[in-house]
Amino acid sequence: MKKMLGLLVGMAILMLYAEGASAFTLNWAPVTTYTDNTTIGAEAQGVFYNVEMDGAAASGNFSGTSWVIPTVAKKSAHTFRARTVLGTGEVSAWSPPFAWTSPQGSPAVPGGMNVQP
Repeated sequence: MKKMLGLLVGMAILMLYAEGASAFTLNWAPVTTYTDNTTIGAEAQGVFYNVEMDGAAASGNFSGTSWVIPTVAKKSAHTFRARTVLGTGEVSAWSPPFAWTSPQGSPAVPGGMNVQP
């Protein structure tokens, strides 16, 4: 049976900010071929992914090419891996580990300023 293309080539971390809180998203390139470069077609019955964070399963099968990292402590180190799962049940090897350390962040901006007579 053909093996699937290794995952997470060109992986990147994308930072998103919403109302002063930060969330981080793990992103990767979609898998469209087997390791012999033949195209994964409709016979595969869908291409899905699993993500592992710090050695523990972090997600079930899902079809997107990004995963929102749960809230983590500042300056904490993490390792991620992912694999491809076809709808037929074929599973790729895990990607090489991707190491990331969450940023320290910065102090919040002062708010509630006003001038009193």
